[in-house]
Amino acid sequence: MGLYKKLGLMLSTVTLFACSATTDSQQSVSQGAKNAKISVLVIGAGMSGIKAANQLNQQGFDVTVLEGRDRIGGRVWSDDSLGKPVDLGASWIHGIEGNPIHTLAKDLGVPMYEWDYENQVTYDIDGNETTKIDDALAEKQDSFYFWAAKALFNDSEASVQDAIDVGVKSGDLNNFSQAEVEFFANAMIEQDAAADSRDISLAGLWKDEGFDGPDVIFPEGYDALVKALARGLDVRLNTWVSSINYTNKQVEVGTSNGVFKADHVIVTVPLGVLKKNKIAFEPQLPEQKQAAINSLSMGVLNKVYLAFDEVFWDKDVTNLAKVSEQKGHWSYWINLEPATGLPILTAFNVAQYGKEVENFSNEEIISLAMGELRKIYGKDIPDPTGNIITRWSQDPFSYGSYSYVPKGVSASMRDKLAEPMYDKVFFAGEATHAKYSATVHGAYLSGEREANRIISMHLE
Repeated sequence: MGLYKKLGLMLSTVTLFACSATTDSQQSVSQGAKNAKISVLVIGAGMSGIKAANQLNQQGFDVTVLEGRDRIGGRVWSDDSLGKPVDLGASWIHGIEGNPIHTLAKDLGVPMYEWDYENQVTYDIDGNETTKIDDALAEKQDSFYFWAAKALFNDSEASVQDAIDVGVKSGDLNNFSQAEVEFFANAMIEQDAAADSRDISLAGLWKDEGFDGPDVIFPEGYDALVKALARGLDVRLNTWVSSINYTNKQVEVGTSNGVFKADHVIVTVPLGVLKKNKIAFEPQLPEQKQAAINSLSMGVLNKVYLAFDEVFWDKDVTNLAKVSEQKGHWSYWINLEPATGLPILTAFNVAQYGKEVENFSNEEIISLAMGELRKIYGKDIPDPTGNIITRWSQDPFSYGSYSYVPKGVSASMRDKLAEPMYDKVFFAGEATHAKYSATVHGAYLSGEREANRIISMHLE
């Protein structure tokens, strides 16, 4: 887990809101029969939508999930075209202790692999292995807290870069080149936040919380969790939602496959879709709701998976980092061989450069990636035999990877985004969770929150 998720980390007990079950079986049957007459449309079959639908379905509600893609999962997307599933979107459970996603995975018996962030080799700008950078990074992470506090004292709307600048002005970074300072910013914050340090609100980081314990990945694919939750649900794939009219008693949802009506609608589409105004609301969204959509931002993290015939790198090292001439260009890689048994390297490009590479062809992207690897491992390393390349900011069902609070914006906007409208239209998704944004567990808990909100409205 990077510093981004550690900044606001507080070890707290997460109380999962649940409706009390009655011991009177007759009353339970009666409640279920009542719920069966109440219809709910869930827009989006990502983790938040599927969790909400699953919970409502268990309580007897008439639930239909509308999904524009030809698959479920949303930003949880596993692809097995390289021989084993690799995750194109979410990859990790961030902190397993008390994390509901870890509990779900254990209950389902889904294999997990504990990720060791300390098992890293870092290379300097010329491709030479160095311990100076790693040692300094560990030390400067602690210093960052002081820089951040001072930056916020000077300016309550300070950005992450403002904190880095405090470190530069204090002389704490005098022994490092500009490229190395930029590497610190990218490694400490940007790789997790998926946004540029100048754009990220420091105060917004303080609001984020997390779970303790190690992180894990899924060697057999993250989407196994979503698929398990979706069993038995009525999910309509290839159904684009274009409008939501909540003027009348029932909400009318216009889609590519006709109009659907329901008593309640839960909107779980990513923030990026809302920002693009891809769904027309009638009446228009309340001013505060629209302000929340406009003010919060969507980050970009893109992955390049490269498969080879054999390992030419140190297969026991799981994390590879490199100081780049331009900040964030091919600066972080992971080795999936220990987790999958296959010779696969994955590059992460985030923020502005993450968007830039989307405009390159696959061939150009692979050439750039291999150019960086050859600086480290030599010119004679082989070309990849397979690849998968993501372009999340161009994805019409997300327009980005996950949300963040930009400089000058209050983190309270997440709560505004989450507010329901007239007990008819509800909102879920990672961007609506004030504590656990930008995570799968945040998405999951937001779906649970909105399901329980509807359930509580209809308790006898």
